[in-house]
Amino acid sequence: MKKIYLILLLLISANFLIAQDEEADAGLIYDDYVYVDYIKSVKLHVPGILVSYPIINLGTGVLSLSFDDLDGDNRDYVYKVVHCNADWKPSELTEMEYMEGFNEERIPSGEFSFNTLNNFTHYRFNIPNEDFKFTKSGNYLLKVYDDEDDRFLVLTRRFMVVEPKFIVRGEIRRPAMVSKARTHQEINFVIDHEGTRLINPRQDVNVIVMQNGRWDNAIKNISPQFVKTNQLVYDYLDKIVYPAGKEFRYFDLRTLRYRTDQVRGIEEYKDGYDVTLFMDKMRGYSVYYNLRDLNGGFVIGNIDNNDALNITFSDNDSEDTRRAKIAALRRQIMDNQDSNNLESDYANVLFSLEMNEPLYDKEVYIFGAFTDWKIKDEFKMTYQNAVNAYVADVFLKQGYYNYMYATVPKKGDQIPDLGELEGNWYETENHYTILVYYRPFGGRFDRLMAAYTMTPNP
Repeated sequence: MKKIYLILLLLISANFLIAQDEEADAGLIYDDYVYVDYIKSVKLHVPGILVSYPIINLGTGVLSLSFDDLDGDNRDYVYKVVHCNADWKPSELTEMEYMEGFNEERIPSGEFSFNTLNNFTHYRFNIPNEDFKFTKSGNYLLKVYDDEDDRFLVLTRRFMVVEPKFIVRGEIRRPAMVSKARTHQEINFVIDHEGTRLINPRQDVNVIVMQNGRWDNAIKNISPQFVKTNQLVYDYLDKIVYPAGKEFRYFDLRTLRYRTDQVRGIEEYKDGYDVTLFMDKMRGYSVYYNLRDLNGGFVIGNIDNNDALNITFSDNDSEDTRRAKIAALRRQIMDNQDSNNLESDYANVLFSLEMNEPLYDKEVYIFGAFTDWKIKDEFKMTYQNAVNAYVADVFLKQGYYNYMYATVPKKGDQIPDLGELEGNWYETENHYTILVYYRPFGGRFDRLMAAYTMTPNP
């Protein structure tokens, strides 16, 4: 009889936990997303490589998640990971099948900001860690909950774990289509799978190509054009093609003491800062300008407390000079990581885009990695007749930022178009990441067999 009661108690407890998780996951999006307005500056990257993509090798890699809580107190946050298939839907695997250890753990206590006008609490932790490790490759979703009272989601982040069984070799070419030769880039590649016998590669192998780490315009479900012995060839005409865009716009917000590159003015008040950037112009028909950028990324950091670390950029910098400065900037930020996280303040940053009149059927948004590559209301611009420009005021942490301006139809799907305001030039330097998934007949999940990132050399 006691055994029956124990079983009933376990069943009731399990059902309660499932119901609790389902309630906490209300509104869950299997994508990079922030669910509350007081969470800012979310980054998930390889430690030491601040603009890296969230991709690690099975058994060896580590990712670092960091974010700020602008409420300024110390909350009780917990995290959990979910294994997903290539389409970012949960796989059939149970937690015990894709990890060893404890899936749900508390995030270490946050650290309070100091020397800032805006108070916040900074959180940072690594996955995997001493509490768990992954045993399967594939896509994963990291979920972070506020567990103070009633549990609820505050943010989610996508990441990938690779078992590097396949080898990818690729190149970026000028498209064969004459109409796209000056504005687009075509990606061709070969997958070597020696050591893995593929019975039906056109069905079992699924390839996804991303530009600059963006999932919103990823080219998905690509099958091989040719199948050779131990090799899959992807050499399509006008299929794996992207608008090339242009090098990203940028601004340097690493100091609030004086104006830096692209910063027109800084105003300090008792409760914060207002920063005005120089007015931007449309680049749709302007010539290409070679500028080594972060491909839409951003890094958090400041130089306010160490003037010797000041690194500024200029349009007159040569390519070698700019490359050296970016390398020095990365070293500086890594060497001063605690200061960058806790002493970097927030400011209201005013963006403006000059335009003689507003667009009739489209809206304008600021777009980049700091917007999660998404169209969000907080980055929507409004047209001001007084200055003949679209403007937007955005609350950002000190750092170095890349961005572009995107147009979105007022009606229909909100698909961002960067070409209308920024233009497209074949010579633009972009990152392309090729993800190779494999699920043999009878398999229960998509294994990630390769992740290869390349850049053009026009």
